[in-house]
Amino acid sequence: MAYIPYEKLSIDWTEGGKSLSLSLPWMSMGIEVTKEDKPWVLDALEHLHSSASHSNVQRFIHELKDYPLFYIRPRSLEDFQGKDLQICSELTVDASTPERLMSTFDCEIAEELKESALPAWTWDREKILNKSRIQGTDLYDPVSLITYLICYRLEWESTTWSGQDGFGQFLERLLKRNEDQFFKAIGWISKQSWYVTTESCEAMKPALSHFEKAQELINHFICDEAGHYKFMEQVFRDLDLNKDDFLVGKGTKWLLNAHKKTAEISPLAFSGMINLFEAAFYEGQDPISRVIQLSSRPYAAQGYDLHYKINQEHRHCDMPVRLAGYIGPQTYEHAILTLGLFELTLNFLDNMEKDLAKRFEFQ
Repeated sequence: MAYIPYEKLSIDWTEGGKSLSLSLPWMSMGIEVTKEDKPWVLDALEHLHSSASHSNVQRFIHELKDYPLFYIRPRSLEDFQGKDLQICSELTVDASTPERLMSTFDCEIAEELKESALPAWTWDREKILNKSRIQGTDLYDPVSLITYLICYRLEWESTTWSGQDGFGQFLERLLKRNEDQFFKAIGWISKQSWYVTTESCEAMKPALSHFEKAQELINHFICDEAGHYKFMEQVFRDLDLNKDDFLVGKGTKWLLNAHKKTAEISPLAFSGMINLFEAAFYEGQDPISRVIQLSSRPYAAQGYDLHYKINQEHRHCDMPVRLAGYIGPQTYEHAILTLGLFELTLNFLDNMEKDLAKRFEFQ
């Protein structure tokens, strides 16, 4: 497989040419370069966006492969031949518009969500699909699509309220103004996480039979996720809150219902949606933990820290791409369903956070 740097990846020399400053809309990082490595790194940067297949470009990106700054070049049809991969099943969902997707997906959804849903798709669907199209065919490379979609999602989020840390800033303002209300907001957030970690294993089980080529990996992931709800129960105890006092958001219920449905009908969409449950990459600290630690009960962040640490150490952010590696070439219908579910669900979750902030800001 060949790496292709995301088109908005920018790299500059700093400290008189001793280190690199790497930036994308969603992340930035510094990289020290030794005197021995500098010649090949210089060569890689010269060809970074003009010749991705250049050996030093591939070497450079491979050194940074734990970060979402690249996607995988679509393979040829011949590359899939002779491999025991999940075939692309027939799909009847119409994802041409948000309304048609919701009405044909056969998945429970609250009327309130339907009314607040996007009237039309806003993502550049053709651009995303072209990045993963298998040359000379009307089929799509599942690994290319998932890797590009993860970066595209991060770029989209960087322009939204949530992606610009609007949610984190709201929590900090609330903490300064009224700590009791802040703890209640954390209680609501923790209830969403508790629900997801309670229901996600059951939601993934249909994939054990409908995505049988990846059965062993899926079963391992389910076992790895089992019991994570206990971390959120620890948060409730540390904050002296009763989890039953908080409701599960309609967007949260949709997230689980939709994931269970993809487990039954589309291995590609199922693999992609796992990215919505996991961080795309792991930084030093869970963002909710960071804010809780500013409060008078910093120890209440431990549940989030433990959960984050396990996911980080087990590299759960890699799971969507690993699963996609078990899938054969995909039709337009499966690719467009995956795109639609990403955009629709992310908007639901973004609006849910905004509604929470608005509710607490007026109290």
